[in-house]
Amino acid sequence: MKEKILACLNRWPGARKRFVASEIHSPVNGIFLHSFRELEDIGFIQHITIHDPANMEFYDKWYLTDVGYRAIMNVD
Repeated sequence: MKEKILACLNRWPGARKRFVASEIHSPVNGIFLHSFRELEDIGFIQHITIHDPANMEFYDKWYLTDVGYRAIMNVD
C-alpha cells in the first residue's frame, strides 16, 4: 500500500488523504492511516495544513519529499 500512496502523491501532489484512498481503491481505515503515518515518520511524505475559516475548512495537503521522490525513482 505504501508504494501505491507514494505513486499517487507523485502523480497528484497536494492531494488529500481521502483522494489518495479513492485513487488506490482503499478504504480510509487503520491500515491506510498507519501507512501514511509510517511514510511521514521516515520522511517520504509531508503535509501542509490548510485552514480556511471563510469556508470553515481545515485539512492537510500531502506531498512527496525529496527523499520520497528519490525512493520512487529507485523503484521504477
